[in-house]
Amino acid sequence: MSDTGNDQATRGPGTGYQDQAFLIGEDIYLRPIEEADASSTVSWRDTAFPISTQQTEKWIKETVAKQNPFNENLLAIVRKIDDVIVGSIKVNFEGPLCGVEAHVDPLFGERGWPWKAEAILLALRWGVEEHHCANGIVFVPGDETGVIAALEAGGMRQSARFREWYSRNGNRVDKVVLEYLNQGWVATLGDPNEVEIPRTGTGEPRPVPAKVEIAGDHPANAVMIGKRVYLRPPTKADAEEIARYGRRETETFFDIGRHLPMPAGFARWGDEQQKEAFPDWIRFAVCLRENDELIGEVGMLEVDYLNRAAETASFFHRPEYRGGGYGSEAKHLLLEYAFEKLGLHMVQSWVYFPNTRSAAALRKQGYREAGRVNWIYAHNGSFDSFVVFDLLASEWRAMPRAEWK
Repeated sequence: MSDTGNDQATRGPGTGYQDQAFLIGEDIYLRPIEEADASSTVSWRDTAFPISTQQTEKWIKETVAKQNPFNENLLAIVRKIDDVIVGSIKVNFEGPLCGVEAHVDPLFGERGWPWKAEAILLALRWGVEEHHCANGIVFVPGDETGVIAALEAGGMRQSARFREWYSRNGNRVDKVVLEYLNQGWVATLGDPNEVEIPRTGTGEPRPVPAKVEIAGDHPANAVMIGKRVYLRPPTKADAEEIARYGRRETETFFDIGRHLPMPAGFARWGDEQQKEAFPDWIRFAVCLRENDELIGEVGMLEVDYLNRAAETASFFHRPEYRGGGYGSEAKHLLLEYAFEKLGLHMVQSWVYFPNTRSAAALRKQGYREAGRVNWIYAHNGSFDSFVVFDLLASEWRAMPRAEWK
């Protein structure tokens, strides 16, 4: 069980931080997770479900120990006064970005907010000022007002807010994105928030295609069916076709460069996703109803069944079907699946700044612009950003329905 009551007199003075030269704060310090930490699993593993000490020991040996320490770090948040673990923090270095996820034992309540804020600032300063990342970001529930205030006082600022992401105590709570910019890069490149988000199109949502009545047999293995396209599970043959079209790709703006997926590797990746009873990545092949041809993919990643939220994504590897409304039709089928079949409460989406076509499509599909995440990847000799969106199930249900034209 987590330790929420033992005091210094009971446990003795803390000395663990004296073995370190950095990542030490006023009240807490950060150190790598050790096998012995399995005895306090509930205090630091960020899960709502019970996990035994034995399972955590196995996880530490088989999963955590295999992480690349130069890119991924799972650290314990340890109270200095008595060396009690009060939470954990993940620190990932990816390109110019330092990403942080922090968890403090919820039994501490608001008492744990200062520890969480101090841990986040220690980790982000380590990543941005010592590892020279251009930006550091963290997601914080909007009701943790004390944590947000402490982070802003420590030099962070809000850059985006996803509405009603978390389910907490029977209420819906926003997910707040805060950033910690490298001031050396700001001096060289300027403030990224002053860069205008490029936009195309009117930004006005369009009606959702009306439900389709199916006469006769439906397409084989179909999950969702629209007027022109349907969604089905991806197959090995799909992986081979997507890999083949990847070799012919001419556009470079919708991702950080083009990719050449290996057919077997791409198929194996898809198979692994389908093995889980509750997968965190759900993918669909988008096929034409008239001839069953595969024209693209839509899906959801980071599906959070507890908070009933996910990120949506789409990609059409057949260029001749881009910009013709097929993507929006497929996306609305995906949203119907997300909101009506899975019962999700909201979805989000991230788009590279140069990909104005996808951003315009999201606005047409009813998504709301939620902010930006700055300097997340290298581009054209500088760093570029994402514009981010969100969409509530209630908003999608309230959109007008119309026949596809």
